[in-house]
Amino acid sequence: MFKEYLQYVLSRGQIRFIVLVRSVLFLLVFSAIPAMQAGGVVALGGVLIILGLLGTYVVNGFVIRSGMDPDKPIVFSKYFIFLLTLALFLIFFFLIVARLIEPFLGTQLQDFLKKQSTEPNTPLPAEFVRFYLIFAFVIGLILHLVLPVLFSKLSLIQGLKELPNCIKRSDYIVAAWTPFVIMFVPDLLVSLISNSEEMMVSIFGQILLIVIFFFMLTSDIFLQYPTYYLVRTEKKAAEGSENS
Repeated sequence: MFKEYLQYVLSRGQIRFIVLVRSVLFLLVFSAIPAMQAGGVVALGGVLIILGLLGTYVVNGFVIRSGMDPDKPIVFSKYFIFLLTLALFLIFFFLIVARLIEPFLGTQLQDFLKKQSTEPNTPLPAEFVRFYLIFAFVIGLILHLVLPVLFSKLSLIQGLKELPNCIKRSDYIVAAWTPFVIMFVPDLLVSLISNSEEMMVSIFGQILLIVIFFFMLTSDIFLQYPTYYLVRTEKKAAEGSENS
């Protein structure tokens, strides 16, 4: 079904245009970072560019989701309200996670931040790097199981009710985790070689950075695939029951 999803995405000119605009905004952000650190009007312009960049993810998400089931059209107001409730849900979720991991990192993190305030070039301790990789991977697996279900229903309550049924399906788990694992591997490799300047400037390191940039541009497209999978399988199941 992934091939079908790519055909669906590539057939929509709005998505291609939004990704093009996003790539330009990313380049503007990267070029404006030194000036933004100096403050002033340029910093304000940089903030506006970043807001525009975030806006491309909101609009592109709506464009992708709205066409998944032509029989059930979606208005932007409903989608936007869902995003607001989802943002509150994620804030609450990460506050709980932060509270849970605080006993493991609280003291060490404070010591590192104090040292970095006097010595800005202080490298992140190896145990922090390992913890970050494991933490990011586990949280990513959890979110990439939950979020597609919520996006398929465009309702926090209905999505959470449907979640137990979805995570019992091995086909959905494969569809949900495959894009995440593919996108996580380049970040993992860069984290492993980040302490080696020779590796970072090598052809291998540069290719990894290009791949990561590509996934930054298209992350919402890849991460909407599990949602597409749920919507289409549900639609096919409904059509099959009607025909029978």
